[in-house]
Amino acid sequence: MIVPAAAPLPDLIGRYKIERILGRGAMGVIYQALDPVIDRRVAIKLIRSSLIGGEERDDYLERFQREARAAGRCMHPNIVAIYDFALHQGDPYLAMEFVDGVSLAEVLRERGRFAAGDAVAVILQVLDALDCAHAAGVVHRDVKPANVMLLAGNRVKMTDFGIARFGGSDLTQHGTTIGSPSYMSPEQCRGEEVDARSDLFSTGTVLYEMLSGERAFPGPDLTGAMYRLLNGTPPRIAGLETALTAVLWRALAKAPDLRYASAQDMAAALRSMQRADSCASATMVSPPTQSRIAPAEVERAERALAAYLGPMAKILVRRALPGAGSVSILWDRLAAHIGEEPGRSVFLRQRDG
Repeated sequence: MIVPAAAPLPDLIGRYKIERILGRGAMGVIYQALDPVIDRRVAIKLIRSSLIGGEERDDYLERFQREARAAGRCMHPNIVAIYDFALHQGDPYLAMEFVDGVSLAEVLRERGRFAAGDAVAVILQVLDALDCAHAAGVVHRDVKPANVMLLAGNRVKMTDFGIARFGGSDLTQHGTTIGSPSYMSPEQCRGEEVDARSDLFSTGTVLYEMLSGERAFPGPDLTGAMYRLLNGTPPRIAGLETALTAVLWRALAKAPDLRYASAQDMAAALRSMQRADSCASATMVSPPTQSRIAPAEVERAERALAAYLGPMAKILVRRALPGAGSVSILWDRLAAHIGEEPGRSVFLRQRDG
């Protein structure tokens, strides 16, 4: 979502030509910009460190620079690339890969929940990104829907390693809690030392929200969310397959030793579940026949669905096509993915319009 600027855009930040604002928060702004040296579009994350005074400002600048180092060590297709780090008028900024997509948080607000297969497809890419980071000695510490970007073709990019830590680093002190309360692990919530298994707990909270449409540990404020996280258990998700439920609850175990040992292990459990489902389906249904629906009609349905579900529309249309013998059946199948009325009715009227 493009956020209107409250002040004139700067012409340049470093060598980068500023084009528009992509987002704004209490601490800074994210711009779309052009790198004129290599003619590449980038995202510039500029932090207003002047809002932080004294020793805290120095600590924040050090942590922000660490984001560049951390992300620079994590080169992976599912991680937003960092190109540059510098200061602009005393404030730090990052030049990052420009990602043309929407955050998972936005998609969840629009649609409420995901089908199990779609949720697993997203989480597997999150786990692949985390596996790369963990191998480089980096714990993300802020895995949440807002930091998962969804691109065309159901591709995922993870962002914001700004509170990541290196193994052995003393920049994040014992007793501090950094992260988003509803998605933090219990040990992180208590300000204890964390490792890769903390990120797996947070990934479990994201998976829970995708499957249920609700946060695993909601609260009216920070204290309420932390209390639920430390003492509560999320409600069971009705109708969820036993194998997926088992993966989810293991990821959400309060004690790190009861969780998966690594992102790779959790991903392997999800992929094993997918293979079992595929084998079961193969024995129950005949192979899909080639769609008889004209490509132009398929494209029209995809465009209409994208207005509700964004980048997920493409994969949902592809999955709905086998066995859909008519345009009407295809649209009916797609309408089932739109969470509430009147959205479904408006969508179906486009089919007949």
